[in-house]
Amino acid sequence: MQLWKQRFGAKLVSAEEAITHLKNGDRIYLGSMCSEPSAIIKAMGDSRLSDISMLQFLTGKEAAMLAKTAPLKFTLKTFFRPRRIDESDRQSDADYVPLFHSQIPNFFRNRRIPVDVAIVQVSPPDRFGRFSLGVAVDISLAAVESARIVVAQVNPLTPWTLGDTFISGDRINYLVEATEDLTELPEEPLGDRERAISRYCGELIEEGAVLQFGFAGISRGLLDFLRDHRNLGLHTEVFSDPIVDLIESGVINNSTKKAFRGKSLATCCIGTRRAYDYVNNNTLVELYPSDICLNPRLIASNDKMIAINVALQVDLRGQIRQGSPTWAAVEGSGGDHDFMRGAGLSKGGRSIVCLRSTSDRSGRSTIVPSFSAKPAVVMMNRGDTNYVVTEYGIAYLSGKSIRDRTMALIEIAHPDHRENLLKEARDMGYVYSDQFYYRMASPELTVRARADVVFKKGLKTRVRPIKPSDESMIQDLFYNLSESSVYFRYFAPRKSMPHQNLQRYVNVSEDEGLSIVVVSGPRENERIIAESRYMLEPDQQFADVAFMVDEAFHGRGIATFLLKHMIEIAKEKGIKGFKADILDSNSPMIAVFDKLPYVQRRQMGGGEISLKFQFSELKENPRPA
Repeated sequence: MQLWKQRFGAKLVSAEEAITHLKNGDRIYLGSMCSEPSAIIKAMGDSRLSDISMLQFLTGKEAAMLAKTAPLKFTLKTFFRPRRIDESDRQSDADYVPLFHSQIPNFFRNRRIPVDVAIVQVSPPDRFGRFSLGVAVDISLAAVESARIVVAQVNPLTPWTLGDTFISGDRINYLVEATEDLTELPEEPLGDRERAISRYCGELIEEGAVLQFGFAGISRGLLDFLRDHRNLGLHTEVFSDPIVDLIESGVINNSTKKAFRGKSLATCCIGTRRAYDYVNNNTLVELYPSDICLNPRLIASNDKMIAINVALQVDLRGQIRQGSPTWAAVEGSGGDHDFMRGAGLSKGGRSIVCLRSTSDRSGRSTIVPSFSAKPAVVMMNRGDTNYVVTEYGIAYLSGKSIRDRTMALIEIAHPDHRENLLKEARDMGYVYSDQFYYRMASPELTVRARADVVFKKGLKTRVRPIKPSDESMIQDLFYNLSESSVYFRYFAPRKSMPHQNLQRYVNVSEDEGLSIVVVSGPRENERIIAESRYMLEPDQQFADVAFMVDEAFHGRGIATFLLKHMIEIAKEKGIKGFKADILDSNSPMIAVFDKLPYVQRRQMGGGEISLKFQFSELKENPRPA
């Protein structure tokens, strides 16, 4: 006999005997999902117990079956709603308890949510007589502390996890030994949309950041876009299989964390046996109750805290709605709010909400003018929302007006829905009544034109196509130009750049041409320092090209890069060549064109130079090899 059985022999009973110590009307907390004490729950179903109110964090298979087959004897409340099977599945709505994950332990302790009996699954004890809650610490520890009776199912397949996971044998009233495989949730396959969203999220994660991401495909998708990162940390809600890969590849080492340096923190582990084996007695991974791990103040103590979560819908004001699941098979407020708040308070922190641009089921836009009356959870209000990401890009909302938020969100909506969203926004007064319908580069051209470029003197920039929401930054660029630079660009003195002109300037459709901007600075305070464009008139094979570069950044090679970049893209579009009109006193711009390898035809007159060149005509024909 194992030593622990000798030590706790008086408490070791069968599942059937343990159930005899429960009484009708008890409110019973059950370990959930991957840590569900199935043997004891089955015994409950075979007993004469009645009027039992069961409570789980995440719905488990056995508890859900018990509530479904014996609804007059057993009811089940959860803090996450399972996927609704059909309209007759009332448990999905009626017995959902909407609380943030970090709040639940305190509701147990002060008996605002009373727990009479706690039935949990644990690992065999150590030599000190301590049992580990294994993969589900979350709210289970508080339930154990608050219950009148504690029944523990001892499962040797439950990993021994470290952190604040331990229960003294003295606290347990009855022990039931039962060997059962833990529930495993395989990884969900990723499609092109999820990979695109993951790529954009990867752009928002800097070296040394501390990560949280919900239990969803986004964590798997990030693997491909974080492989070159180093010194990342982990402070999250759910430890899952993709995290194992990030740790083993050296991406996550927790070296920059201010709290629990060197440790990966979570409240529970959900995944496959690989993840369960990885956390078993692993000193690099620690699990803590949700009121500790999800405390926004602890989360915010880490610099560059990045919280990445998923949502059902976002309205044009920036409110986040959770409802039917996106990637995950369950829904609820959970710890998303706590992490988003903590990231918002963190120095250099960012909160990111991801969603597909359209619903898988209906094809409707997930970016909506306003929420319908259909019940759902509004996870974050418009003042708390930071970044929103779809497969069409990134929208930064913090500190933005309703108009700016609306424009940024329509830009990342599905193209088929943008026109209607803008119409609704005009009707609701979210944008100006004369706001144009969005004309933007296609997703393919957006990816093609996108580049991270370091110019002379170490100037780090992002190059991308112009967007309608760039109005204010283009206006700032214009007002940063000197009178001479304005004259060089527009061939006339221009004192202002009103909205009527700006919205035409920033709305460029692909059949008209291309406008590229160079953006510098952190995303939260970025500025456009240069803009270039080529515009193609109908039935013309040569496109007109022009530039604006902030004078503070002259001499960095920006115009030269932009011209070459546009030439490469224009060639792929079948454009024959470029033409430009330049004042003969604009020697820097003339020098930029002089560097090109193409034969140029120039005409001079009236103080202007009109030049034209064809991409197929090189100054010197290459010699035969």
